[in-house]
Amino acid sequence: MRLRINRAVVGYPLAGIAMLLIFLYLRFPGEALTDYVKASVAARYPGSTLSIDTIQPSFPPGFAFSDITVGLRDRPDPILRMDGLTIRPGGLALLRGRLAVIAAAAGYGGEVRGKVEFSRLFSLQGPFTAAVDIRNLRIDKWAWLRELFTRQVTGTLKGTIDFSGTAGALKNGTGTVDFTLTNGVFPLQEVFLGLDRIEYRRVEGKASFRNGALKITQLTLTGDKLRCSLKGNILLAADFPASQIDLSGTIELPLLGNKRVTLTIGGTIGNPQSRIM
Repeated sequence: MRLRINRAVVGYPLAGIAMLLIFLYLRFPGEALTDYVKASVAARYPGSTLSIDTIQPSFPPGFAFSDITVGLRDRPDPILRMDGLTIRPGGLALLRGRLAVIAAAAGYGGEVRGKVEFSRLFSLQGPFTAAVDIRNLRIDKWAWLRELFTRQVTGTLKGTIDFSGTAGALKNGTGTVDFTLTNGVFPLQEVFLGLDRIEYRRVEGKASFRNGALKITQLTLTGDKLRCSLKGNILLAADFPASQIDLSGTIELPLLGNKRVTLTIGGTIGNPQSRIM
């Protein structure tokens, strides 16, 4: 008898909570929230476009978006597409009196997970930290990257990004980047060592960010026709293709008995200038 009473005491409240959650899910104003989000974005960023298919509640408590497209009115192609996106608050950060947002997005054949944590509980201003984990992203499927690099680069991207800074002064922040690209092609604007494109099996990069400059501590490329290792700096510009490059390193040519030459790269991301010595 005691066992039955204990089960009832536990079971009835759990059943009630489950019914309440089901009711809230079924009555969730997804369409109204979708219209509100799109209207808010249009009012705050009139030059942008946003399309969302649906918004639904998710578990752990948060919101799940489906079929999201972000674009600019003066560009025919969207700058970002996501098959799905979930956003939820970070519970542990709330216990420390901080605001955290955790997100996971699926698209371009891969997934991106991230977390942004603000030092103030009720404000998006002030110091914050951000961490991003990129998994199996097909960069050739992302049209915006083609514009960013001014060419169609292919490959599968994995990597992490960590950043610490202050809202409104991002250029003064610090961070690190660690990435790997596999099985892709990098087209060249001019013929280089008899090649009009570089086919690679693997590209690995490590860099740190400080005061608007990206310090490349490792950038290695491995392919059947050449191997390359570079280090240097990139001075980031608001218009990314205009960012200034200052890289140097070596190239090995397996087809020429692993002949090694010294390489320097200057110019900009959009128009790099290379010299062999």
